[in-house]
Parts: sequence; C-alpha cells; structure tokens
Amino acid sequence: MTAACAAAMASAGCTKSEVDPEATITLTGKVLKEDKQPLANTLLHINRSTNSECIFSFFGGIDWKSVKTSADGSFTQELLGDDTRSGSLARCFELQVPGGGANSYLYAQFLIQSENVQLPTLQQWSGTPSAVAAADGASVSFKDISATQDGVTGEHVLHVETKSSGSVWTVTSAHSPVLLNDDLLEDAADLEAYVSVYRKVEGSKASFTIYNQGETVALPRRSRVPASRGASCTYAGAPATCPLTDGNLSSGASFQQDVREVVIQLPKPKVLRKAVLRNLGMSLTPSELVLEGSSDGTQWVGLANLLEGTNAVRTFIEVPLSNPAPLSHVRLRATSPNSDFRLYWLSELSLFE
Repeated sequence: MTAACAAAMASAGCTKSEVDPEATITLTGKVLKEDKQPLANTLLHINRSTNSECIFSFFGGIDWKSVKTSADGSFTQELLGDDTRSGSLARCFELQVPGGGANSYLYAQFLIQSENVQLPTLQQWSGTPSAVAAADGASVSFKDISATQDGVTGEHVLHVETKSSGSVWTVTSAHSPVLLNDDLLEDAADLEAYVSVYRKVEGSKASFTIYNQGETVALPRRSRVPASRGASCTYAGAPATCPLTDGNLSSGASFQQDVREVVIQLPKPKVLRKAVLRNLGMSLTPSELVLEGSSDGTQWVGLANLLEGTNAVRTFIEVPLSNPAPLSHVRLRATSPNSDFRLYWLSELSLFE
C-alpha cells in the first residue's frame, strides 16, 4: 500500500479489494439516447485508477480499455480479477459515454468487488439549455433530468465558463430558469453555460457515481464594469499589473507560501455595495475569512464574513458590503492556527458601487 493511500484509509479514500485475482469479472450494462432509444454500435471508454480514489492518469489509466454497445445498446466486458486490483486495493473504474449534444457527456464511476457487476442503465441528457438577455444580466433555462429519465433525481449545478480559459461562476441546487446578474457576468466575452447532474446509485453489489453534463449554450454579452477594474493589488510576490482586477474572470493569481491576505487599492475612494470572488482556493480551512475596508490603508473595518458561520469555504462568493463610507482599500484576510495554511488561488476580486 502506498503511503498516500495508507493515509487516505482513514477517510475511505482507499478500499481493500474483495476480488480473487484469478476470478473472471463480467461487466454488463445498457446505454440509451436521450429519447430512450438504444445507443447502438457506440464505443465506450473505460478508465482505471491506480487505487480506490477515482483519479485517472494519462500514464496508464486514461482509455485503459474500450467496449462497444450492441444494436440494443447493451454491452458486456470481461476482465480478470487481477485487473481490478492494485496490490491489496480495489481500483476505481470509470465508464465514459459520449453525449448527444455539444460538449455533453456522462460517466459512471465504481469499484469492482464481485465477479458480476451490473451497471445501472445509463442515458444521455442534454439539458436543452437556452439563454436570453434580462434587465439585469442573463436568464438560463434548461430541462430537469427527470423530464427525460423516469425516477432520476440529483442536484443540478449551473456552470458558467469562458470558451478559452475556464470556470467563471457556478450555481448549486439550480432550478430553471436561473438569473445570472450583471455583477456576475461583467463585460466578459465568449461566456457559455451548461448544467450538470451528479448522483449516487446503489446496486446490489456496488455503488455507482453517475455524472451527466449537458450541452453548452452561449450567454449574451453584458457590459457591467466593476469599480475595481484595473485597481492595484498588494500581496507577497504580486506582479506590477494586478491579475485580480484585470477583467479576465477565469485566470488569476497563484499565491506563494505564507500569503494570508490580499489588498486591493482603488484609484479613488468609492462607496461599495458588493464583492464578487471567483475561484477562491486555499490549502486548508481557515478559522476566519473576512473582507475588510479602509479609507487610508491602515485602519480597517469589517465588511463581510465569508465563512457565513460555517467552516465551509466557497469557491465562488457574491456578498453584499455594508459600509456607508467611501473606501480606498479592501482587504481579503484569512486566519488559521495551522502554520501550513495559505491562500492558494484567486482568479478575480471584483468590487461594485
């Protein structure tokens, strides 16, 4: 057992295999199109991890095997018991199914702990998304997965991305239609959205994680420019041009060791009503995570508690600011008793009047 997996055993990251290495393993299942017709004569790809964590590598794990569906959408794949093990550990497998629309797909992840594994019926889903401009932002509509898959439920998550560089915003527990206000979209070009659904299905001898990603839809371009656009920022290792206020919503700063605060300095004082943080990441959970404001860069007042009374750190944060006085500086500050803690990543910190 690797040291990493031994450490992960406490959190069930690695699971002991119950399969005889000499056994013959049979995987069976069926795949349907969105209209419930068979997905016939289609190649499905199988990924295999190095242990029980479902992390797949191009060095031997991605595209490990493939299997083709028959005319009725069914498939059968035989493996050796030894194929399912990494030493004494059960490997994670991922069966990938192509989607029926632009950028859509689905997969099922599972461990093999018996000689016969029957996968749940897998069905394509596009979400049929549409987007229109609204008075304040854009409205995205979609079809719930239950509209085409009987009895299927799961959390729908709306994702907003740039076509070129990555994630801009997410809305969890989304229900159609979803309004994305102008503060979230700013004046970014080439934004698109899609909806995903993640769920767990319990089989007789296996547990399956199933993920559907729907089609993408282009979002109408908006024109909101934050008061912080082009403002300077200060933190250890900061470049001359601040990457947190440049309007590139999905790429930003990777902070060096020991960074626990970031200060934005506005060109001139403003009364601020809202802050939007995107792709916030940190090495550990902090004991305190706040936004603070100042009129001189030395005396600070609290503006918002970003932990909201919990220990959960959100990746995307939209928060009202409550100080009536003009501010020239805004500080993101984290506190932790752990010496290894640091802010890790932030793509944009936008401040609005």
